[in-house]
Amino acid sequence: MAHPLQELVHKGWLWQGRTAAEQIAPEQLQDSGWPELNRRLGGGWLRGAVHELQVQQSFQGELALVLPVLRAQTQPCLWINPPAQPYWPGLAYQQLKCPPIWLHEQDTKQALWAFEQALQSRALGAVVAWFDDLDSHAVRRLQQTAAQHEQLAFVLTPWQATTEARAYVNRLQLHWQQQLQVRVIKRRGGWPLPPAPCAVTQLLPERRRLSA
Repeated sequence: MAHPLQELVHKGWLWQGRTAAEQIAPEQLQDSGWPELNRRLGGGWLRGAVHELQVQQSFQGELALVLPVLRAQTQPCLWINPPAQPYWPGLAYQQLKCPPIWLHEQDTKQALWAFEQALQSRALGAVVAWFDDLDSHAVRRLQQTAAQHEQLAFVLTPWQATTEARAYVNRLQLHWQQQLQVRVIKRRGGWPLPPAPCAVTQLLPERRRLSA
């Protein structure tokens, strides 16, 4: 019979911290492009992991937050169900090396299947997916697949009212207050952290910086 704690872990209802002895090799970390965010995340985004970005509403700087990571990829990235059609000239201006592969799939099960298959592909640099919500079982499957294949992935969701645990390595809440504010609500080996500003507007064209 499974121990009650193991049952809670299996259901995704228990957060598991790390001990100081569990060190992460530098090559497992991807520079976020934002020094303060790197510090808060223990060095950057962990490869072989799925990271959640909770957004108050779309188009408030969430894509700019991960833009330095996308710039660093030498292979195409897969975008699943973005809120608008990717505009390649604008992304080329931001120095992305490859146009993203764009998938629109209304059926959540099919979108999750595509997500899991993408995590197993060595032909993709990263996966970015937009979902209204994912249950703990789906997140755990995605996280296990990402870890097995050392893939980097981001899930963008609306702000969550639920306190149910998820297997995301990092969970961030984003909102706009004069500039993008990033709150760490879960992170690898540490406590949650209060909001801190992130100057994503510096990545915008000058005409957009003036109107921001």
